[in-house]
Amino acid sequence: MELNNLFGLPAHPLLVHLPVVMVPMAALGAIILAIFPRFFSRFGWWVTGIAFIGAVGAILAAGSGETLEERVARTSTLRDHAEMGETARLLAVVLFVVLLIVMLARKYRATDMAKKAVAIAVSVVIAVSAAAAGWVIIQTGHSGAKASWCEVTKNCPNVKP
Repeated sequence: MELNNLFGLPAHPLLVHLPVVMVPMAALGAIILAIFPRFFSRFGWWVTGIAFIGAVGAILAAGSGETLEERVARTSTLRDHAEMGETARLLAVVLFVVLLIVMLARKYRATDMAKKAVAIAVSVVIAVSAAAAGWVIIQTGHSGAKASWCEVTKNCPNVKP
């Protein structure tokens, strides 16, 4: 999905704020839910909704980033950022899907989810997907900021064209 411009500006720098804020929030919420499953009934759908917004934002940001990539100078930092963006988009979607599956399973098969082994496995899957998504989004945002700053200042000692 691509969205090239917003209000006459490249859409990517504006759209990245959705996943940069929402995915780490959802990841933190998911990790809390994994550690304290008793909060699922109260906060599970909220965390899943935040993860959905983050995943949609990641899809939009990656699509607009691909368009923007064609219009700017290609550096190694930009190439790294683009690759990380693909991974970030995938992990943001994975986090949302994992949370959605868990929430639906809890709703329709509450007795199965009460088993200790299943509950532990679910908590581990949630925590791992949340940590991976949160970490990659943060690293991707950092590399994008670095690529942008290097382009503006023309002063990046560790960047190769």
